[in-house]
Amino acid sequence: MKYFFSLLLLIPYLSASSSNIDEEFIKRFSTLPTYSNPKISPDGKIISVVLRNQDKNALAFLKADDFSLINILELKQEDEQVGNYVWASNRRVVIEIAYKVGSLEQPITRGELFSVDYDLSKPRYIFGYKFSASNSKRLVIDKYSSASVIDPLIDDPKHVLVTASPFGTRGTLKLVRVNIFSGQQKLMGQAPPGSLGVLTDSSQKPRFAVGANTTELVTYIMDTTRDEWKELQRSDYLGDGKVIPLVFDSNESSVIVLDDTNTSTSQIKSINLNDSSEEILFHHPTFDPYPLVIEDKLVGVGVAPDLLKIYWLDGGVEAQIASQLFRVFNDGDDTVADTANVTITSVSQDKQRVIAIVEDDSSSPAYWFLDRTTNRLINFLTVWPEIIEKGLSPTKTFSFVNSDGVTLYGYFTDARSSESEKKQPLIVLPHGGPIGPRDSWSFDPDVQILSNAGYAVMKVNYRGSGGYGKEFLKAGIGEPGGIIQQDIIEATEWVIKQGWVDKERIGIYGGSFGGYSAVQAPILRPDLFKAGVSYVGIFDFNLDIEMSNCQGNSMCVSKVLKDQWGDSPEKRAKMSPVNYIEKLQAPILIVAGEEDMRCPPEQQYALESALKKHSKDYKLIMVPKEGHGFINPENRFNFYIEMLEHFHKHL
Repeated sequence: MKYFFSLLLLIPYLSASSSNIDEEFIKRFSTLPTYSNPKISPDGKIISVVLRNQDKNALAFLKADDFSLINILELKQEDEQVGNYVWASNRRVVIEIAYKVGSLEQPITRGELFSVDYDLSKPRYIFGYKFSASNSKRLVIDKYSSASVIDPLIDDPKHVLVTASPFGTRGTLKLVRVNIFSGQQKLMGQAPPGSLGVLTDSSQKPRFAVGANTTELVTYIMDTTRDEWKELQRSDYLGDGKVIPLVFDSNESSVIVLDDTNTSTSQIKSINLNDSSEEILFHHPTFDPYPLVIEDKLVGVGVAPDLLKIYWLDGGVEAQIASQLFRVFNDGDDTVADTANVTITSVSQDKQRVIAIVEDDSSSPAYWFLDRTTNRLINFLTVWPEIIEKGLSPTKTFSFVNSDGVTLYGYFTDARSSESEKKQPLIVLPHGGPIGPRDSWSFDPDVQILSNAGYAVMKVNYRGSGGYGKEFLKAGIGEPGGIIQQDIIEATEWVIKQGWVDKERIGIYGGSFGGYSAVQAPILRPDLFKAGVSYVGIFDFNLDIEMSNCQGNSMCVSKVLKDQWGDSPEKRAKMSPVNYIEKLQAPILIVAGEEDMRCPPEQQYALESALKKHSKDYKLIMVPKEGHGFINPENRFNFYIEMLEHFHKHL
């Protein structure tokens, strides 16, 4: 059966069938974050934060002394909203304009830049097709181009540095200095062919770049003596070693990079820009490092097999600030984030005022403000103000050795109120990707919705997940229906053997590739999984090769998708659920957006056709005006209700 729903159509149905579901709880947890991306002005006097207001992102400005509201910037045109932004001076911000295009709910950007003072004076488009130049000689790149700010040039209160390229072109990045009042441009350099990004020095000159051709990633370094780009390293896009620039050292004689070309896990190393000599700064033999960079300075490294473990590399003021905050929120310990993760998001130019986000596993993340001159630390914003609960279910870590002798790490959350006379049912929640992304110890509204409804939840970082080294990641390439599902299944069996859950009441739910797993795993183990919920999923890999939204990108099709799903049509077909649906026994709920370009509706209809052919128990719901992951809170609410009804009925 196929359903097209909206909130108004579902209200009578929901109120009649959901009496045993806490709708008020789900409604609050269905919202998207109200506040995001807070930053402090260079002089530390003004705080800015993206505010979600009536389904549009605005920008609020607050006084840092007392957090009182100064102004809210709401872009005038109906389809415009605030995207990413930077402080370009003590008074002025530069904003990337984001849009809702057509019926899509997901904002996108066209690379337009808009600047305004925090008192909302002197508003102006400074880059893009709405920019009006009084003299065309001011432009070094056509106005029908896309730009992104790479350096706010804080010491230059009139300019920002951007990378820009004309519409319809790839790999033709120019570095342009843009006046934040007039939009006047000055060419500062050219990136090498195929560039995806560049690293510039304090004189605004490009020094390091990463690009791509049809099959490879290419890393470049600037030969300053000849003023030309020199190729440093080439690698396959998935699973091969690569060099990724992070920051310069203090005197800009060396660049600090992530490099796993000759090791399974990434090294953090320093490469001398004059003689190419190298120094290893950090290397963990088992886990990949996560650099802790504050204000363009590498202060430490984290590794996270389960919880984040921190290694400090610097004793400067930035490291002292980070260490202090980690200790405050982790019972005096700055070496492991076992109580809360702390990420510094913004620092004033004098390093006296700091904004950080603090996240745990059982409450809404919150933004904290530190004033080092007064030693004042204040929680000034909660990411989800609607989520007021403090006693939600905690998440514990686990690890086990699978049948291939590989150690897998995961996360387990108990049901908030399980039935006393029975073991709790389990929902397995595999992450998307599958190659590169991973699950982490953090707050997850999906987990808490399921836990509050009486379900335990398990996540596992299967082979192919990021963070565990190159060989671990490569093991999952081309194995979406093989090794990856084996790991998901064995993690489920391990949890059952611990006696934590009822082995007769196991469900599986996931989004994107997780939505694939929610169908594929029950096909492989119909005895284990009794119900599945697939959200914006993919079910036919050969169809994905034909219809993916990266068709205009030959590298994406020829390397990423074919490597990820399998190197031959026959192999991809063998791992596509549409071809083996007769083995499915679990009832399946399928929910997706009509405007999904990553996993388009044809994927859902192909699965539906196979389900119909074999008379399987399923329900398909296609949602208008939604893409790859729902944005509208009403649609998210309806989806969660449908999911819980499905699991309540079948588990």
